[in-house]
This record gives sequence, C-alpha cells and structure tokens, in this order.
Amino acid sequence: MRKKDSGNVVVVALVVVNLLLWLIFGPHNDGSRPNFNRQLMAEIIASTAVVLLACALFLSTRLRSLEAYFGGLDQMYQTHKKAAMLAIFLLIFHFFAAPLNAGQIKPGTPLGMIAFLGLLALVLLTIAPRIPLIGRFTQFAYHKWRRSHSLIGIFFIIGFAHAMLVDPLVRKTTVPLFYLLIFFFVGAASYLYSVFIAEAVRKTYPYAAEGIRRLNGTTIEVALKPRRAKLPFTAGQFAFVRFERDPVLSEAHPFTISSAPQEHDLRLSIKASGDWTQYLVEHLKPGMQARVDGPYGRFNYKAGGKRQIWIAGGIGLTPFLSWIRDFNGQLAGYEVDFYHCMRVPEDGLFLEEVEQAAAQHAKFRPHIFYSNRDGHLSAENVVASSGPITGKEIYMCGPITMMNALQKGFIRLGVPARQLHFEEFNFR
Repeated sequence: MRKKDSGNVVVVALVVVNLLLWLIFGPHNDGSRPNFNRQLMAEIIASTAVVLLACALFLSTRLRSLEAYFGGLDQMYQTHKKAAMLAIFLLIFHFFAAPLNAGQIKPGTPLGMIAFLGLLALVLLTIAPRIPLIGRFTQFAYHKWRRSHSLIGIFFIIGFAHAMLVDPLVRKTTVPLFYLLIFFFVGAASYLYSVFIAEAVRKTYPYAAEGIRRLNGTTIEVALKPRRAKLPFTAGQFAFVRFERDPVLSEAHPFTISSAPQEHDLRLSIKASGDWTQYLVEHLKPGMQARVDGPYGRFNYKAGGKRQIWIAGGIGLTPFLSWIRDFNGQLAGYEVDFYHCMRVPEDGLFLEEVEQAAAQHAKFRPHIFYSNRDGHLSAENVVASSGPITGKEIYMCGPITMMNALQKGFIRLGVPARQLHFEEFNFR
C-alpha cells in the first residue's frame, strides 16, 4: 500500500471497527424496550456518522503532518468532504429509522433535530452550486461559505448532547460507548483547535507586496518580498495567503506558488475567478503586509518517472510555471510533453516563458490548445500528438470538469490510476 493511500484506508478501518464493536459487544434485547431492533439499527447508523464527522473535523485542522498520508492537502480536503457528506446521508437514514413513540419524547430530541437540520443545511450549501439549474441561484462568496461551514463543529457538539440525553442503547454497552466517546472528543477538540488555537500556533511567514504586474483585465502576478525568513517550499506547492489590515483580504486563501524555490521573492499568479479574488485584483496595492502559511501539497514531478505528460488548464498553469522556472538550466533527464489549454490566444500570458524553456531544453515539448479553435483537449488528443502513453506519468491541474474528463479518458485508454497525478484545487 502506498503511503499516500494509507490515510483513506485508516478512515475506512475506523468505520469498520465501529461496526464490529456493535456486532461483538452490542446490547441484547431483553424485551424491556419496544422497537429494539429499529433503535439498534438507528444507533449503529448514527455512530458511524459520528466517526465520519469526527474524521472530517480532524482533517480540517490542516495539520501538515497528515499530508503525506493522503497525497497532499488538496486530497486530504477531498476525503474531509466525502466523509462529511456520507455522514449526512447516514444521519438522514438515522432520522427516519429512529423510533419516536408518542408521549415519550426525550429531552435530547429537539437537540437532535437542531443538529440534523443544521448539518444538512451546511452540506446543501456546499453541493447546491454544483447542481445544474440550481447552481446559478445558490452561488455566494467563498468567505461567506467558509464562515457558515465553520458551524459544523457546533452542530456536532449539539449532536453529542442529543445522543447522551435520549436514553440510547449505547449507554448500556461499555465498549461501543467508549469508542463513540473517543470520536466525540476528537471531533470537538479538532473543531475547538481549528477555531480558537490553529491561527495562533500555526507558523506563518511575513511578506510585503512589492510588485503587482497586471497581465490582462482579470489576472495579476504578485511579487511578495520576505520581511524576514523566506518560506521554504518545493516547486509546485501552494500556500495560504492573507493581507493584513484589510477587512476582506485578511482572510487566508490558498494560492499555488508560481515562482521557483531559489527566487528571493514569492510570486503568485492570480485570476479573478470569484468575489474574493476579484476584490484582490482590484484593491491589492504595493506595500500591503501579508502573512503566508505553508507550504502545502505533494504535486511534484520529480517524484515520478522520467517520461511525463503535463496538462494545464487556464490558471492551472501555476504549478507547472513554478516547475519550469525551477529547471535552472537542466531537466535532469526528464522527457516532458506539456499541454497548455486556454480558451483564446489572449489567455496565453506566459507563453514566452514556456517557449523559452522549450528552446533551452530539447526534451521539453509544449503543445498549445485553444478551446475556441481546437475544441477541448482529450486523452485521445494527447496520444495523437505525443505518441504512446504506456509508462508515462501524467500530471494535471485545471478546472475540475476538464480533469475529470481527462482522468476518465486516460483510464479508458489503460493508464493505471497510480500514474495519474492531479492537484484538485477546490476547497469548497
């Protein structure tokens, strides 16, 4: 098993252990409780949801030590999201499975309703923008979504109070109860750490915006000058950046670093693709003080084989730009076909650098695709222009729809999943 897969395996194992503990040490029906089997099923489902929610809250702490076990923070966040959504689906089943006898409503029942509806609302706010037709009416700023999403820990704690006040079967079982309490503690502690402690203890680096180069009407390149020590990073990694003394920009957002590690300044290539980035493009001024938290990510071509394919879509060029700037006169034996996909030629903001790299390195071959002229890039296009892809490592970064389509296409052509590497730069 690869190290980067072990985190997901552990999450699944924790769920399986919960089910086994209920099976081995679960309560027995002594005939004193009506609807015993229905209650037992509802509590098993709810306890599984608690395990998953606790895992999701733990992953949201953004501990860098966890990255290696998931293949990067971006992949860790995907596990966080999937665990939370699966937990909500289980809580829906729990809601309908739990028996509610007339005249026997327990003190914790209203708390359970509050926790359930609150968690359900937060998940709906997350997935609604991705649903066709509904999405256009449910878009709202990332910072507003992030603030509302932070309430998940409060509803988790309310859910714990509900579980302890409804006279559950689990209180009659020592081992499953102890296991459940562990996850309630882990989830609550993770939430409290993220909200009240993380920002104070997380190491950040002070920078100042020294230069702002406007590349076109929607994209800028920001040069951040270190005020003290530089952020150490590997080409292709990203960091969370916030600008002090601004009511909007003081909230940290993730950006891939587009400069090479050996450069003095930290360069960020930023496209106005949402409310926050639009505000940044319009209001960021030289001299503004910044705090940089990082580095994060495991997107590193040097960890792969010597024959590679790189695919960048739009502003997804940034990690590849860092790699190109890090060539430092040599490719060290790597052979790369680089596909840069844009809508129109005017979006080719760094083509000169790409072409210069190609002129200096014979084994670095760029392929430029304009979607309004060439259509969308497909796995078949890649094979047609770069030859057989057997044994080649494939690195992708760009819009989610593009990467999903390419991933399916390459797998259909027989490329093993372990040879597909992508940065899923989506934290909502």
